[in-house]
Parts: sequence; structure tokens; C-alpha cells
Amino acid sequence: MIVSNAPIEIDPSRRRLLAIAATVPLLAAFTRARAASPSVATTPAIPQPLLDLDFAAMALFDAAEATHWDDTHKALSKVETSAAAIAALEARYTEAGGQLERFFEATNHLSADLIDARAAESVRDRAWLLSSADNILERAGDLTEPFARRTDAELPRIEVLLVLARRMRRALDWQDDQGFEAALRDFNRLWLIVRRQVAARMPGQVQSVEQALASIARSRTVENLRALSTAVHELGATPSA
Repeated sequence: MIVSNAPIEIDPSRRRLLAIAATVPLLAAFTRARAASPSVATTPAIPQPLLDLDFAAMALFDAAEATHWDDTHKALSKVETSAAAIAALEARYTEAGGQLERFFEATNHLSADLIDARAAESVRDRAWLLSSADNILERAGDLTEPFARRTDAELPRIEVLLVLARRMRRALDWQDDQGFEAALRDFNRLWLIVRRQVAARMPGQVQSVEQALASIARSRTVENLRALSTAVHELGATPSA
């Protein structure tokens, strides 16, 4: 497999798909935060296998990014274990409003992505493995879409912020300055909208995002980009009023 070094652009026609790509890590925090509130007892739960798949895929992405190969091997094993449980979600997926053909499409792509990831891990190809982990996160997002549609209105925009933060991390890894700038511009434009929506309710979380962006402006490092991803995750962990 050849990993492209083309600039990472956000095509407007694909924004909906990209928004879903980061759904599960955000929804994991969102679900925990909302679970304590009796007023949202009817909110459909995100299936645990999807949460497990996303956590493992994000751990795989982080380990590959850091070239921690022992951690990469463990994370990939957890990804494979979680993915094996996805087939049993067919009924819940359709009950939540998902189309059966999309379920099969996503699971078929997931199977191919797992083959890629295992091959990349076997030869310790960092760029290939990062691409595979990113694809697995996208499949998990596709499978989560019917459940994500029933969350609050702010969530899709926060999901896009998470995707853009991950795009910046990949662009940094590929030394793709043009791709990094494109993702950062999109992030900043969308952040202006999200900040207005959440500033009154989440001043601390907003400050964390602002601090992370300021750090990135001073120095584009993996650590600063991870801090940005963490800060955006915290926005999703705070339930709407």
C-alpha cells in the first residue's frame, strides 16, 4: 500500500463523513456525562463494542505516532478483538435508523483496514499504520452515525473539530505544511462558531482550547496537538443544559 503525501484538504462534500470520523471518542465521554442525568434516560446508548473499537483505534493511532511498537501491538490486538464483536450489532444499528447496506459496507471496509493495519505493524511502517488507524476510526464513526444523530445539536461541530485536530497531527507527521495550514484554518473558522455556543457554559474548557491553540501557534509539536485534542474532547464531555 502506498501512503499518499498529498495535502490533507477538507472537501465540503465530505464534511458530513469527516464529522462522523471522530464521533465515538467524543460520544464515549458524552455518554458518561449524560448518563448521570435522569432527563436524558431515553437517549440511545452507544453500543459498547463501538466504544471499545474507538478507544483501541485511538490508542493504536497514538502508539504508532510515538513509534511505541509494543504498545502498538497491544492496541492492534484490542482493535481486532473489538472489531470481532461488531457483527452482532446489526439489529441495533438498523433499529437506530441505520441502513443495512451501510452497515455491511462499513464492516467490509473495517475488515480490509484491519488487514492493512496488521501488515503495517508487521513491517513497522509508521505512516502506513497511522493511515490504517485513521481509517479504522472512520469506520467506527460510520457505524456510530445512527446513534450520533440523536445527540445534542452542538456535537457534530465538536466532532469536526476533533477530526481536524487529528488531520493536523497527521500533516505534522508527514511534514505536510500545506495540509496542516488547511486543517488549522478550518479548525479556527469552526472554533469561532463553537466558542460562541459554549463559552457561557464551559469557560474552563474553552480556555483550555484557546491555550492549546496558542501553544500550537508558538510551536507545532505532537504534544501541543495532543493537548488540543484533549481540550476538544472535554467540550464533548460536558452535557448541554
